Parts: sequence; C-alpha cells; structure tokens
Amino acid sequence: MKKLILALSVLVIFSSSLFSQTAIISSKFTKPFFSLEGNFGYAMPMFDLSGSNIKEFYDFKNYGTNSGYMGNLKFGFTVANFRSTQLRIKWTIGYGRFFGSDNYAYNVPKVTPGWPTINYTSPLAASGTSSINLHQPYSSVGLDYVVFTDTKRTSLFTFGGDIIVSGMFGKVFDQPTGKAEEYNNITSAIRFGFGINTDYTYRATEFFGLNAGLRFQFTNLIGKTSSAVTDDRDIPFNDGGDTSINPNLKSRNMGYFGVHGGVVFYFGGRK
Repeated sequence: MKKLILALSVLVIFSSSLFSQTAIISSKFTKPFFSLEGNFGYAMPMFDLSGSNIKEFYDFKNYGTNSGYMGNLKFGFTVANFRSTQLRIKWTIGYGRFFGSDNYAYNVPKVTPGWPTINYTSPLAASGTSSINLHQPYSSVGLDYVVFTDTKRTSLFTFGGDIIVSGMFGKVFDQPTGKAEEYNNITSAIRFGFGINTDYTYRATEFFGLNAGLRFQFTNLIGKTSSAVTDDRDIPFNDGGDTSINPNLKSRNMGYFGVHGGVVFYFGGRK
C-alpha cells in the first residue's frame, strides 16, 4: 500500500511538472516570420540641412531649416532564427519634411536662367517674412537584428541599418511688407545615403506591439551635384561644390536625427 501511494505521488508530481513546463512553453509568443511596422515622430535636421535663417540658404551656407517630422512604413522578413534573436531583411518606405522661417524678407524675386552666377550678390534683409519647406521621401533596404529580452518574447530590442535612395524637392518663399509673396521651387534631386536605427518593442499580444525608437539618417552621401538655374523659379538642389558657378557654392551634407513611436503587427513564425 505504501508503495502504491509513493508511486501515485511520484506520478502526480511528474504530471504537474510536465503540465507546468508545457504551459510555459505554450505561453511563449512566436518568433514572427513577417512584421509590419508604422512609425511617426520628430526629426531634427543635422549638418548643412540645419540653419538659423533663410539668408543662409541664399548665401549657400546651408538649407535654413530648424525642425521637421518623419514617418515610415517598414516590412520585415525573417531570414534566420537563433535561440533568443532573429535576423530580418527590411524594406522601408519613408518620408521626412523639414522647414524653417524667418522674421525678415530678402527681396528675392523669381530666379531666372543663370542664377546664381559668379557675380551674384547676397540679398539684403528687409521688413517681412520668409520660409522654406523641404520634402524628402525615401525608400531603403537593410537588415535588422532582433534581441528578445524575456523567455515569453514579449519584449525586444531591434538594431539595424539600411541603404536609402531619396527624392528631394522643396520651395522657398519671400514676402516683403506691403508686397506680393514671391516663391521659387527647389527642383527634385535623387540622392543615396544610409540610415541606422534602434527600437524597443513591447508585444501586447502575439500579433500586436507598441514601438519606440531612434533613427539617424545621412541623406546625400552619394550623388551630389550643382548647376545654374535653367528655368524661371527653379533652383537646383546644389549640394555639390562648384565655385565656377558661385564662389560660395561648397559641398553640403544633409541628415537628421529622429525620435519616433508607432505600432507593429506580427504574422507567422514558430515557437
């Protein structure tokens, strides 16, 4: 009888232990195969994208912006699973908008072919206002390395990098007091660069998570050019140095540092 009781006790303990382990395993979230992530946040212009006034744009020192915002949609595909990490290929479609304003006007009428020639003179400040808007849509491909920080895979950090291609364009406005507003287009330009990011995600459910992160982007590493105006109101992006057009026309770099938040959706995968 004692042996029977002992055997039953062992069986109960073993069964409880097995059930407990099974419950722990089954409660784990999957290592997802596919992720869809959407983010939006603040973008601080860096390098020569940043400036303190619009006159600096006309003097070819920088692009005169001082704030901005960014958003992106990222698709991730898992290519390797490890014990507590993943490697994903990512494709991102993103957009950045940067702007600046000034409490002075600079009496710049529409630009005409030949602007800014070697005889170009810097505009003088006058009563009025001026502003600039730059748009930077982009697409990128890269890799994300994902680290799960707990056994249930509810918490994870992502570290990644990508190669980007951007299409940049914009508009600069000038309105002296008592006069009609003038504007000039900043014509579209294609540039190549890179980005790096780090994110933290909390998975509220197996299929849905909340995301917060940081991103640094260098937008025009490759492809810089400069040229004189060929059509009325159309200013080339002019980020490449060319002193034969204007002595002040030096090479300029563009980038930003972003802080963002968003949501992530997970699909597929395995325990």
